[in-house]
Amino acid sequence: MSEAKPFSPDDITFCIKTIHRPWSCHRLVESLRRHFDNPKIVVVDDGRPDLRFSAKYPQTARHCKVIDLDKHDVGVGIGRNTAIDAAETEFIFLLDDDHVITPDLHLDRVYERFHEHDIDILGVRQGGGGRPLLFAPLMNGKRIWMFRGEHRRVGPLAWCDMSSNAFLARRETIAKLRWDPEIKTYEHWEFFYRASHVENLKVAVAEDCMVVHAHVGAKPYGDLRCRPKFRKRGLRKHGFHSMRYPGGGIVHA
Repeated sequence: MSEAKPFSPDDITFCIKTIHRPWSCHRLVESLRRHFDNPKIVVVDDGRPDLRFSAKYPQTARHCKVIDLDKHDVGVGIGRNTAIDAAETEFIFLLDDDHVITPDLHLDRVYERFHEHDIDILGVRQGGGGRPLLFAPLMNGKRIWMFRGEHRRVGPLAWCDMSSNAFLARRETIAKLRWDPEIKTYEHWEFFYRASHVENLKVAVAEDCMVVHAHVGAKPYGDLRCRPKFRKRGLRKHGFHSMRYPGGGIVHA
């Protein structure tokens, strides 16, 4: 259990990696500004110049620290690491660019539970998704199984191995853990596998706190998102030949 200062959004930087979804990023930033007074926001954009958030929505971008990377398509790993490194607060709150903030986030509640229970990564729900997930090895450790479950629970707080991509953490913790820069997409499970099974960080989900996941499937984005070779890279990195998803589907490296 750690001592907590009174909750203040000033101690948190909202970190967003975006590519080719400028309207979606604009929507998220505006939702943050509606619910918090002058929030600290870092946006890292590795898109083509004509599809950048700062170019399409300069008035909204004025309220953020925007880092437009010179190289196109560096990937989620490098982009998120850049955002975390640019934050100057003790805490970061990670968000995908297609999230939307509503009063259901209850960030003060998330912050208080983070300290009360000595958690390293505290995720929130994202609509119907973001429920607590666990990892377990199958087939003599060659297949990784991702499934619904939890290690323990205290009310709506569930300890697990993987949360959503909307979470609160100490900046220092995530700056040390980092995302693998070689994994441009399909990075989510690999990041949390290392967090929970390699670094033994304490991961939990506050099931009564949530963001809206309002997906925007723009073609310039979708073409970059669906590249299974990066999932293969993550699986082989940890010695797996396949993955079983919660719904029972199996993908092979």
